[in-house]
Amino acid sequence: MTINRASRPSPLAACLLLSCLALGLVPATVAAASGAFTPAPPPAPIAPAAPGELARVFASLPSTPDGDLARVRLLSGNEEAWYARWHLIENARQSLTITYFIIDQDVFGLSFLGLLRKKARQGVQIRLMVDDRFLRGAKKLSDYDELQELAREPNVEIRIYNPIERALLPSLLDIRKVFISNHDKIIIADRRFCLTGGRNIGRDYFVQLGEHKNVFQDLDVVMEGPGVVAQLQKAFDEEWHALPNRIVTRDPINFVSQSAKLDLAYQLMNRYIQGLGLPDLRKLDFPRGLEKTAVSLCDQLAGFKKLSSYASFQLFRGERMMPVRILDRHSLLGTRRDITPNLLRLIDAARDEILIQNAYVVLDEAAEAALRRASARGVKIILCTNSADSTNHQSTVAFFLTDWKRLLATMPTARILVYPKGMPCIHTKAFVFDRQIAVVGTYNLDPLSMVINSEVVAVIHEPTFARRLALRMEADFAKCLEYKVRREPDGSITVVYGPEAHTEAEVLKKLERFGRLKFLRPLI
Repeated sequence: MTINRASRPSPLAACLLLSCLALGLVPATVAAASGAFTPAPPPAPIAPAAPGELARVFASLPSTPDGDLARVRLLSGNEEAWYARWHLIENARQSLTITYFIIDQDVFGLSFLGLLRKKARQGVQIRLMVDDRFLRGAKKLSDYDELQELAREPNVEIRIYNPIERALLPSLLDIRKVFISNHDKIIIADRRFCLTGGRNIGRDYFVQLGEHKNVFQDLDVVMEGPGVVAQLQKAFDEEWHALPNRIVTRDPINFVSQSAKLDLAYQLMNRYIQGLGLPDLRKLDFPRGLEKTAVSLCDQLAGFKKLSSYASFQLFRGERMMPVRILDRHSLLGTRRDITPNLLRLIDAARDEILIQNAYVVLDEAAEAALRRASARGVKIILCTNSADSTNHQSTVAFFLTDWKRLLATMPTARILVYPKGMPCIHTKAFVFDRQIAVVGTYNLDPLSMVINSEVVAVIHEPTFARRLALRMEADFAKCLEYKVRREPDGSITVVYGPEAHTEAEVLKKLERFGRLKFLRPLI
């Protein structure tokens, strides 16, 4: 089974990149922001957005004949996010359509596949797509043992997105092709309910701070409505039919069955989240050879103290209908590019406030220019992201450190907030415009999401929902550090508070050195 840790290059990809550099296949310089602060030219004058412009932008977004209205629930708590996924799959009666960037080889990933196997045996038609980047946990290329076991079920179709060995030769002409990923996270149940957001399938995304070495804070939305389901189904189908994908088939010879392992993981997870605790393994009937697996799975579950109230979970709790549209972008393998240009249009339409909470921020020229235009109109901008002390990917922070002073100096209405040490790693990808429109999805503000990967977001045009998300963001902002600069009379910029005030000197030096490798910026 392909197991991925996160959306950044693996040692294999890094080695390929360095080899290409040595052969002269990648240019040694790529346009990127300088590590030293140099004021950018002032943004071109732009008239203030007219009243109602956000609504007009929303009305112009891609839609379906099935309409916009959907029930929407914001999933912020890690445990409720896991319960929602479990509920959608457990209660499916006809079909499941699922795509994930990461399905980890821990108790969450294995029980997820075990639950899918159970539903397949009940007659539910399942289509599952998993990305093939980085191969973390695999013993060799094309090692998909658990997926091949699930593919034995007659109702199951599984595809691997853009297998990495097939991308090696094309990457000699364009190094970006080795990194092309399907970063979508989608569940569609019975063509009625759907879920998308930032979380993958693994313990990082569903447990509490202190219960695992790396814990993410993230957001998802679960929705019910024919229009939003149709749009997410289209996003899935277009990637499902991409030519480079590999169909996963059952092993012709299978010396070690993985079915019992998947069934065991499902049984242990289902029992634990129901509040029934862990079984006495001496009394549990499971095949010989799985003793170590059973102990490992129980040891993992024992550390998750809050993951025990699924019995009282309700998918919706009185949420009302609201207008929702889906924005999709294909990876470099496709042609659809709906997300970036429409986010820029929303930025240009905002009149009062733009709130951004995003895990990885490495802005391109167009996004930075749009934010400068908003600031020139007097729009308040808050950009919240990870610091070197909270991130799981210091490479993105390295390039953010080359930019932040320039961003503040050229956007007088902007504030930059970062998660400090001791907070979870932010994995959220969310925007709020004038507390009227909210955006939640998989899209990071970095070149991987803007240019290389497949991504999907939900755009919700409902003031009550947008205000609720804004208040949730503000609660996080209050716990953050704020970077500040001061412009001196001679035009120079003085740092009032920045990364050097809270980051270890050696870490900062390493990040500064990495940030000078400008040719890597388009791949981060």
